[in-house]
Amino acid sequence: MPDIPAEVIAATNEKCRRLRDLIEAPEILIMPGAFNVLSALLFQRLGFEAVQGSSSAIANASGRPDLNIGRERTVALMSEIAGAVDVPVNADGEDGFGGPDEVRETVRAFVAGGVVGMNMEDGVHKDGRLSLLPLERQLEKITAFMESRRELGSEFVLNARTDAFLAIRDDRPAALAEAVRRGQAYAEAGAECVFTWGITDSETIRTFAKEVPAPVSVIAGPGSPSVPELEELGVARVSFGSLFLYAAVGGVKKLAEELLGPGTMTSLASGLSRDEMRALLGSRRG
Repeated sequence: MPDIPAEVIAATNEKCRRLRDLIEAPEILIMPGAFNVLSALLFQRLGFEAVQGSSSAIANASGRPDLNIGRERTVALMSEIAGAVDVPVNADGEDGFGGPDEVRETVRAFVAGGVVGMNMEDGVHKDGRLSLLPLERQLEKITAFMESRRELGSEFVLNARTDAFLAIRDDRPAALAEAVRRGQAYAEAGAECVFTWGITDSETIRTFAKEVPAPVSVIAGPGSPSVPELEELGVARVSFGSLFLYAAVGGVKKLAEELLGPGTMTSLASGLSRDEMRALLGSRRG
């Protein structure tokens, strides 16, 4: 990959610092999941201070299942989103798209595209099953992440994700212990935020946030505590995976079913007006 211009590094670093400040602030950071440029523009216009890219939502919006679009397409789409808005954009970097060498290239590619940080998970998908990468190997990947950004002079942010609660489903105390063990190790290795998926009960969330010595992020959805409750539990950052895409497609489904049923169009009343859409697109950066 060619050298990244110094002005790109400097501009991205400014947003990296902004994202870090938002994560470390006393107030919880709400990061909606963008699935294309239009959704990111809407989130920015509504007042969200940062945007999370959802790899599964991007894949689904392209008519593909999750884990099926690869690094090149993910980087291209996330870079387009980052270039269209002024707020910091954090990408879903999956597992870094490989081992330590691939992680280094992933960091370079995202930084070159103006993305300010990425999630990197420790889950391993094989034959329809999810397991956890051995901790020492995940730490090697985090080391590669840190080395890559240091070589670039970048402040690219790591949101280190553990899938312990997804991989250990039949023993919740063991899952919590493993999530805490990994979260502590990821924080010690330099992760600015530690992210977990698969917990909705308040006491587990509180324990995880208390035991991990870094800002903690969780996925919220049906059955989760409210955003104010998550803040009270010690959560620093909350995201929503593919749920914004699901809600959007649900709106399209509702209108389509209305047209196929009674033939009315009342569902259109909740959509944007033409003027609102023009204003939204007119807010695009660049």
